[in-house]
Amino acid sequence: MKQLLALLLVAITAVVPLAAQYDMTFREALDAMLLNNGSAKSARYDVDAAYNQLHVSRGLRLPKVDVIGGFTLMQRNVDIDLGGTKGVVAESIKGLINSSVTSGLISSSVAQALAEGLSPLMAVDWRYTLQKRAFGVIGATVSLPIYMGGRINIATKVAELELESSSYALDATESHLVTELVECYYGVIVARSVVDVRREVVCAMSRHLSDAQAMEQEGVVASSAVAYMRFKLSEAERDLQEAIGKVSVAEAALNLIIGNEESVNPVDRIFLYDDIYAVDYYMDMADALNPILCGVRLQQQLSLEGVKLARSSLYPELFAMGAAAIYSYQLSDMVPRWSIGIGVRIPIFDGLGKEYNLRAAKRESQSVASMVEDARGDIMLLVDKEYYALQNAIYNIKAIRDAMAFAESYYYSASEGFREGVVSPSDLYDACVAVAAVRVEFLDAAYQFCLSLARLLEASGLSDTFVSYLEQGEKVFI
Repeated sequence: MKQLLALLLVAITAVVPLAAQYDMTFREALDAMLLNNGSAKSARYDVDAAYNQLHVSRGLRLPKVDVIGGFTLMQRNVDIDLGGTKGVVAESIKGLINSSVTSGLISSSVAQALAEGLSPLMAVDWRYTLQKRAFGVIGATVSLPIYMGGRINIATKVAELELESSSYALDATESHLVTELVECYYGVIVARSVVDVRREVVCAMSRHLSDAQAMEQEGVVASSAVAYMRFKLSEAERDLQEAIGKVSVAEAALNLIIGNEESVNPVDRIFLYDDIYAVDYYMDMADALNPILCGVRLQQQLSLEGVKLARSSLYPELFAMGAAAIYSYQLSDMVPRWSIGIGVRIPIFDGLGKEYNLRAAKRESQSVASMVEDARGDIMLLVDKEYYALQNAIYNIKAIRDAMAFAESYYYSASEGFREGVVSPSDLYDACVAVAAVRVEFLDAAYQFCLSLARLLEASGLSDTFVSYLEQGEKVFI
């Protein structure tokens, strides 16, 4: 009965992990991850934002055209009152007419006619309205920068560097995601392979228990040997359940990083590739291509542009400007309908803010320069570390293969000896466990190889070449 339950458990665990899953090669998983992963999406949005910001900076060279409108209501009309002048003019005309009559230049009738003709003029209100109290204007204004102290050129250069920096940030994000995908994708493969190994142990222990029970009935082995085999079968079943639990966790991590709604079933096998370049090659590639290091170097250029920008605020600004009225309501005819001109702005004193800003920009530039050297040293150290971790994994794999061949040979001999009654149950179990242990160790070494390779390529700026290593590598079968 115990053997039947064990075999049923093995059959169930052989089917359940692969139910309702979507088959994916590593390349397909990589494409899906780069498309759906939230970190990759966010980095692409940052690139788009920087690209749009570049267009904004280039637009600073173009003229600015605005349409403005307004309605004004003043306290009173703007008038010119000539009432006082009217009295002086009236007295002067009256005196002139009288003197002309007295001197005989004109007759009294003519003088009377002149006086009557001028009376309406003297009766009106001598007040002229320059502007009525209510008026409105809709107009257009145009301004064009001529010289801004170099700020426009600097802003454009900064936007270009920001775009390049965001591209490097995207590359760094995608490179790190490739490493995480390797860890999760091959983690699932290794976890499932471990389940297979543990399942084989359960099957083997079930067969050995059945043999022991038959041998007990024949009097070849004692009942304690059967009890011992039954106990070790329980341990093997426990190890199998633990391995199955790790598969579930690994599959959840893989689905999460890919961002796939359906459960992913990795179909590629773990691989080995020992034709690795010398460490100097990866260091040279890291110095030239590592996106983090390239991004830090761009930050140094940005800091230098920041110094230029702070210095440009000390220079004067020169710009052309113009305005024209498109529509007006009760606007005085004396007001011109358009105007053009040139303006200049010269900074004199602002509390020394610009000077201190320039000093701060210079200090920041010096700080970033020091950070570049530290970053380069850290990257080179990381490349060296991952390279030798990769080499150690290769050496371990070669050694474990020899140990695996020996363990399998020893287990075969122990199985034969147990059936003949010359090998104890504990020795048989130890041989069976040794085979499982060395297989698991081999799987772990192969997994560490893939992970170290991914980390080395990430540090070297070569994560996009991982698939080529995969395609050329030796597929591992356990």
